[in-house]
Formats: sequence, C-alpha cells, structure tokens
Amino acid sequence: MPQGLLSLPLFPCDIEQDASVRHGELEQTANHGLIKVVWVQRQGTLLHPTPMGETGEVLSLNLARGCMHRCAFCSVRAAPNYSERRPLQMYEGTPDRLAAELASRRHKPRAVYVSPSTDPFPPHLDVQTELVRVTRVLAHFGVQAWLMTRGFIRPAIMDALRELREHVKITVAFMTLHRDLQRVLEPLTASPRLRLRQIGQLQRQGFRVQAAIEPLIPGLTDTRDNLKSVLDALTDLGIRHVSAGYLFLRPAIRDQLVEAMVQNGLADTVTEEFATGPILQARGLAPARYLPRARRQRGYAALMALAAARGIAVGITAMTNPDFPTARAPVPESPPRQRLLPLFLEQIRPRQRV
Repeated sequence: MPQGLLSLPLFPCDIEQDASVRHGELEQTANHGLIKVVWVQRQGTLLHPTPMGETGEVLSLNLARGCMHRCAFCSVRAAPNYSERRPLQMYEGTPDRLAAELASRRHKPRAVYVSPSTDPFPPHLDVQTELVRVTRVLAHFGVQAWLMTRGFIRPAIMDALRELREHVKITVAFMTLHRDLQRVLEPLTASPRLRLRQIGQLQRQGFRVQAAIEPLIPGLTDTRDNLKSVLDALTDLGIRHVSAGYLFLRPAIRDQLVEAMVQNGLADTVTEEFATGPILQARGLAPARYLPRARRQRGYAALMALAAARGIAVGITAMTNPDFPTARAPVPESPPRQRLLPLFLEQIRPRQRV
C-alpha cells in the first residue's frame, strides 16, 4: 500500500460561520459529558453482505457501535443492550484491517455502504476523520464508498473527501424542513436548512449527491404540506431522484418514538396506524411491524404525484418494503410522468449523477 494512504491529520475547529452556533452546541454535547467516544477491538470480519445489489456486489462496514444523533426512530437506540449513557464505541484499526481484508479478496465489491448503523458524520471529529481514512482505503482498491447522513460534514472533512469524490456517493436524508419537528425526531442532527446547503456545496465540488425522504411517519411527516416543502427545496437544488421508505416498528422503537412525540405535544399518530400492520422480515434485518401494505401504497402514490409534478422520480426502498415486488427501473435524465399504480419499486443503486 502506498505510503501515506492512511495519513490524515486531525483538524482544528473549522466550522462554517452560518453553522457554528448550532454545530457548536452539538460538538459540546458530544465532547463534554453526554456523548463520548471510546476505542474498542472489533470481533470478526469487517465486511458483511447487504440486501443491495447482487450477492457480494455491495457490502457494509460499520465504523462504530452506538448512536450519536439520538433520533427518536433509531433502531440502534432500541437495541436491548443499548444505553444512552454508554459512549460511542469506535472500532480500532479499521483502515488497516480493511486494507488487508480487501487485498485478500479475489473479487472486490463494487461498493461498500459505510456505517449503516451509525451516521458517518456525527458531531465528533474522531468519527469523521476515521471515515476519510476508510474512504481512502476503498478508493485505493477501486471500491466506491456509499454514505448516508443526517449530519454536519466539517469543511475540512469535505475537502479531504473531495480528492476521493470519484469513489464517493453521498445520500442526504430528510424527514421535514420544520425545525421544531426536526428537533423532536432528530435532536442532534444537522438542521434541515444546513443539510440543503451541504447538498449545494457537495454538488459544486463534483460529488455524486442523492436525497432520501425517510423514514416517513404516518400522519406526521407524510402529510402533503410537509412533503411539498421538502420536495420544493430539493427541486431548487436540481435533485431529480429521491428514495423513500416508511418507518418500521419494534416495541422499543415504538416506545421511544411515541414518548418523544407525546412529551413534545405531538399526537400519537403511530400506534393506531401500525396496529393491524404485518410483521415482516426484510433480508438482512430483524423482524419488525410495518404499516399495512395498502396504507404504504397510498402514501407512496401521494408522494409520487407530488414529486412528479416537480420533475422528480421516486424510488421506493425495497429494504423497508419486503412485501413489495422488487422491480427495478433506470432513473432517466428527465423523468417522465410516473404512473402511480402499480408502484415501481427499486433498491437504492447508483444510476446517475444527480
């Protein structure tokens, strides 16, 4: 491996002026008592199969165990052994072990979904720095790094990733543009407006950027007004394709979500809607309760209608709809008018620069 492949200095505080207040608060939360990072040894292999793509085509790699953004719908926080007081556990030696594991593989994956259980851009410098080191290793082996985030990407981290942008695809996730609702559902994530600005910055620097509207929560974030505001903002940025998926529930996810909603004066729109939904097991995921299929279809059809009016195509995430057929369709440069039923479903795959 070339000398310096893993070298990346720790950066000083370099938060942009328009994001400094909010992200400064998150950084203090991360670094002064509420969220800490400890380094631990990883057991077993790094790369694992995913439901995306053909077998072995897209693998996953977690950088850490735990959660920093404390989203109310987070399945990591709902795990039986999870504790809010437990620090984020970062795995030691990930870049070196990844290089060795890839070197030993006769057939390299096309892409690695990096850190699916922990946002790769949390409010902590160590995690974002490790992400760049891992991305450099993947790029060295010609493997794409797929990143999905709700977080704030430090300017120096974005600069470091820019050198690797041909090997990076970033999906920025949204639930709402309403600040008060975002604070309830995603308390330590970047603000929606900051995420929109980041999309623009990433586009100008030549990154492949996509957007996701998920998880959709019935009666809360799948309303016409909420979706219109998100789609209008994405349209202004030139986004022409989004992925979407509804929330799924396990008992602990339901409890923490409903608690967050009720404590902040929001009606419980979840319990009754999911009461008659099926318990399903998606490939690679534990069993969970889903909205009734007809309810999801109506919600996706409404989203598709709103998106089509703005020239945006919608891909329904197959991972969160295991009872839907998995038909795949390419994303055209200028999406034609979409038929609402039957729903055209696809797994998230890189198809174009958006």
